[in-house]
Amino acid sequence: ALWRARFEEKKALVNRLYWDEEDGFYYDIDCNTHAFYKVMTTASSWALTAGIASPTQAAAVAAQLRNEKTLGGKVPLLSLARNDADFNPLGEYWRGSLWLPTAYASLYGLARYGFYAQAHEAAKGILDHMLATYEEYEPHTIWECYAPVKASPATGAFSEEKKVRPDFCGWSALGPISVYIEHFLGFHHVNAFEKRVEWEKPACFRGRVGIENFRFGEVVTDILAEGEICRVVSNAPYTLEVNGKSYAIHAGEQEFTL
Repeated sequence: ALWRARFEEKKALVNRLYWDEEDGFYYDIDCNTHAFYKVMTTASSWALTAGIASPTQAAAVAAQLRNEKTLGGKVPLLSLARNDADFNPLGEYWRGSLWLPTAYASLYGLARYGFYAQAHEAAKGILDHMLATYEEYEPHTIWECYAPVKASPATGAFSEEKKVRPDFCGWSALGPISVYIEHFLGFHHVNAFEKRVEWEKPACFRGRVGIENFRFGEVVTDILAEGEICRVVSNAPYTLEVNGKSYAIHAGEQEFTL
């Protein structure tokens, strides 16, 4: 009850002071005057991640996250809007780079409010960019953050030459693991305590798609769909929700029509 009360207090505070109705976006503010600092970053979408935005506010923020002139485009969920005066196409650390931890939090927020198709498309853009950088730039590795325009690691702070750190799986491994599983494939919510998996299967997938050897808690399962047929193998019962419809999974093998 104590922490719920504190959450509601912060929710009211953020929506009263940090929400700009004119722009339809959350901004940082001056701590004395409460004037907006109109610098658009993907961090503002964390109001969705936290679940404090109204549906109308969430829709307005989501629109900016797919706006090609601000935070969307071929490489989405950038650290700074493309139309900001300080945006650098080379990244310059936080001046436009794609950072996987901030992008991942934004994807979670989109999914939390039901923007599954947008989260899927954004995840695809992120993974395509990571893969292109891996293939086209040497050394072939995972980087701390990525340039927002071309397939390249970003440049560092206050630098046009120095690249960010290579071999950086500290958070950039979120891309080929969590972003891929949760938002590209669509297994966006898993609760080991409730033994529940929610899969928003993207409409664009026509062939065989799913996940094998998927572990949550004591459950280990294969979930594979091809067309309208879904085949599941599990070592224990759980609930599988696919595109809003729930199925009771039992231990063993089963097949059903979606």
